[in-house]
Amino acid sequence: MASNNNEQLNAICCDGPRGFRPWHQTEAAHLVLAYQEQRLPHALILVGPQYVEKTHFAREFAQFLLCLSPLNGVACSECKSCQLCVAGTHPDWINVEPEEPRKVLRVDTIRQVQARLQQTAQQGGNKVCVISPAEQMNENAANALLKILEEPPANTYFLLVAHHASKILPTIISRCQRLSFAIPAQDEIIHWLADDFTKDAIQQAIEKGRGFPGRVYTLLNGGVDTQLDMSRLDAFFSGRETAQDIAKNIDASQLPDFLDGFLRLASNSVKISQGDTVAAANNSILSQLPAAKLHQIYDRVAAAKTALAQNANPRLLLESLLLQCLSIYSSHL
Repeated sequence: MASNNNEQLNAICCDGPRGFRPWHQTEAAHLVLAYQEQRLPHALILVGPQYVEKTHFAREFAQFLLCLSPLNGVACSECKSCQLCVAGTHPDWINVEPEEPRKVLRVDTIRQVQARLQQTAQQGGNKVCVISPAEQMNENAANALLKILEEPPANTYFLLVAHHASKILPTIISRCQRLSFAIPAQDEIIHWLADDFTKDAIQQAIEKGRGFPGRVYTLLNGGVDTQLDMSRLDAFFSGRETAQDIAKNIDASQLPDFLDGFLRLASNSVKISQGDTVAAANNSILSQLPAAKLHQIYDRVAAAKTALAQNANPRLLLESLLLQCLSIYSSHL
């Protein structure tokens, strides 16, 4: 029996533009097998950092659950149900997300979900609800969802995507099977994109995108990852932009990632100051500072991240941080 299971797991297609990402192979295979053996739980929560393609995984698995003729663990993309999924008009797929980034999901939205789930599946199969990011439900919305999870409708599956599981009601998590996702190995990202991009281009994008595959893909396709665009910091430290200029162009939803990028820039600059030739490929004006000054800047940015998590005013926090860092930078000139 174990041998048969392994053969089934290995047969699942997890590569290419269609289907699950290569680094999601294990999770996808086990879920598909659980579904085929009629032991898939009605609720899953996908937990991990942003930009590791959790939402892509949820959407692929949702389409698999709705597909009329799945093949080797992925949706066929040919049947009527798949065509509706691709068009975003499948009546039995409920996609729940905030109207704007960082906005809360309110109870009215979950009540609408409940009403739709009470209806018979229009395509005669499963019903699927994807909630992303799940931690943005307010307390009333979370309690409303909990009631649904306590008595889920037949043939209905919930896929919750969470970047910060600690912000979700423990009672909701207890009713879901948890899947944890991490940043994949560089080799897996290179393998995923090797047909369309050179290895050097992929590696450069991995460095700039900090290894997050979603960001790597965006960068390689000509997108601008404004949350990680550190060139404005060089403009700031060289006097071409003010703290106010930068702060007004980075909204609250972008600030956590901007601070992460700033931390990486400071850390990279320390490596350069110590003679790291690989890090030097991502040189910055900060690299001319001694390591002691760079550590001071790193500490200020880390403290700002902590303050932001405690609901500090984002714009004032960023302006203050930039001025503190400028003072450290200027003291060396």
